[in-house]
Amino acid sequence: MDGKSGSGSAYVRWLSRVSLLLLSLHTVYVIGWAVVDIAVRTGMWPVGSWDWDAAAFFASLSFWQEATFFSSTALAMVSIWLHLKRSALIIPVFLVSYFLYRLDSFFLTLNDLFNGVGGFETFAPMLVLQLALLLALMLLWGEGYFDRSVFRPSQDRA
Repeated sequence: MDGKSGSGSAYVRWLSRVSLLLLSLHTVYVIGWAVVDIAVRTGMWPVGSWDWDAAAFFASLSFWQEATFFSSTALAMVSIWLHLKRSALIIPVFLVSYFLYRLDSFFLTLNDLFNGVGGFETFAPMLVLQLALLLALMLLWGEGYFDRSVFRPSQDRA
């Protein structure tokens, strides 16, 4: 089945919906943290909302860590668009987003102010969701769901 042909088997349709749901959950989660980050930094987040010092925590993050996180978030949003377009570019774009997200998560574990903010309860479900999403995307790739013409030389695209 090529990337732009019919919707394929019931299995492929189901897998596509599940992967889009998982991608949407991931993206909403990271956008949520981006909104919190921006709201805390601009003073719009209510002080005392949590039992940890949000202002001190976000102030402790380096420019590069923030750039990593916000880049990951932007690429997650682009991944949704690519999934809806059935573009095979979703694979490299989401892999970069996933890598940046995991890199940000690693740096968070090195931050003393992160204790109490997150931990296994936060990282484990997201890791499982992301790995299930990666598996679903790879299976869809194998089924030919995504249009791979972007990877062919231009003379082959007709």
